[in-house]
Amino acid sequence: MVTAQMTDGYLFDIQGFSVHDGPGCRTLIFLKGCSLRCNWCSNPEGIQSLPEPLYNSSKCIFDCLCLEACEKQAITADVHELYFNKELCSECIDYECAAACCTGALKIGGYKITINDLMKIVQRDRQYWGSIGGITLTGGEPFIQPAFAYELLQHCHQSFIHTAVETCGNIPWKNLESSLEYTDWILFDIKHMDNEKHLMMTGAGNKLILENARRLASEFKGRLVFRMPVIPEFNDTDENIRQLGDFMNSIGKEEINILPLHHLGREKYKLLGKEYYTGDFSLPLKENLLEIKKRLSQYGIKCYIGTETPF
Repeated sequence: MVTAQMTDGYLFDIQGFSVHDGPGCRTLIFLKGCSLRCNWCSNPEGIQSLPEPLYNSSKCIFDCLCLEACEKQAITADVHELYFNKELCSECIDYECAAACCTGALKIGGYKITINDLMKIVQRDRQYWGSIGGITLTGGEPFIQPAFAYELLQHCHQSFIHTAVETCGNIPWKNLESSLEYTDWILFDIKHMDNEKHLMMTGAGNKLILENARRLASEFKGRLVFRMPVIPEFNDTDENIRQLGDFMNSIGKEEINILPLHHLGREKYKLLGKEYYTGDFSLPLKENLLEIKKRLSQYGIKCYIGTETPF
């Protein structure tokens, strides 16, 4: 087994005092890297596996100190904007460009951390969790970094810390199998039951996701709660809800948390130099969510809406 001192991982955030991502008060650990490209992603800075520049042009005074600091010459500029060669940026290890920025216009999204250093933060937060709190791995997709996720979950389990993982399920089974014995809860996304529609909106089909859901339902000893982001006119149709209910019945699981689409991640796309696609989607109305809950209840499924979680 690889020792904790030898294992590094990449994170883009750690958030304390969460009450919506597992039982009790929790510390959320956001891992870099994701195998999907969902059009509605609220954490686009978690998609790429390595740290990357986040650029806020409204704070930039165009003094070009970052260009001078970048040894790889990955930054170019005109009179209104800076431009980044992300391929060259991915090779950087010291991020001198961000250190040279004196206005906060340029920051780095993501950083490397060891298991030992992360466990110090986890143990620090532990006093605020209460009796049923713990940690939740999220992202991104935690099992894009399977060795790091495994060791972190193992160390927490051995320290009697409750563990939960939020996963999109689009990862090889071997990436998550070894971590199951150290995981108490899994929050598993099912975004659409139709393979082609799933591919169209997330960049990948759903066959691997559904197969992993089946295997977890039969092999995982902890608590498995499904989740579905509600995207109006995409996955809130009668046909998709019917197929979802049939699928959950077929694998013997009866809990799902439906999460209404929101636009809170919009500004992050600008920092990454990306286009925000989700503005084309309207936000689901409360009556739409209640109707989905009503339809799923006909299958004997316990449906939790938004922050009305099973925790």
